[in-house]
Amino acid sequence: MIRDIHSNKETVENALYDLEQSIKLCKRQHDRLLVLIVGYGSNSGHHRIKTAVLERLKEYKDKSFVKDYIEGSKLDIFDLEYQKFKYKELINDEDKRRKNPGIIYIIC
Repeated sequence: MIRDIHSNKETVENALYDLEQSIKLCKRQHDRLLVLIVGYGSNSGHHRIKTAVLERLKEYKDKSFVKDYIEGSKLDIFDLEYQKFKYKELINDEDKRRKNPGIIYIIC
């Protein structure tokens, strides 16, 4: 499942609401992977949405609302976070090659 919470110039509050709803939908549909497009501040130099989403995902993981997550920029065999990531097989090889910093992969 792919969800874009960046394109519509959403507020941080709306983006966090969309994050929660997208995770719930992912679970209802029995999808294992949610690909979340958050952007990375290339136009404004700010990445408020991405930062807020990552903070919320840490809380969600601690509370077992999501199993795990990883930033697209971390999809590198030399990255320690990627080496520890247990769900590599759910991310397609093309995405792994791209290492897109504006995407977060969430395991529902």
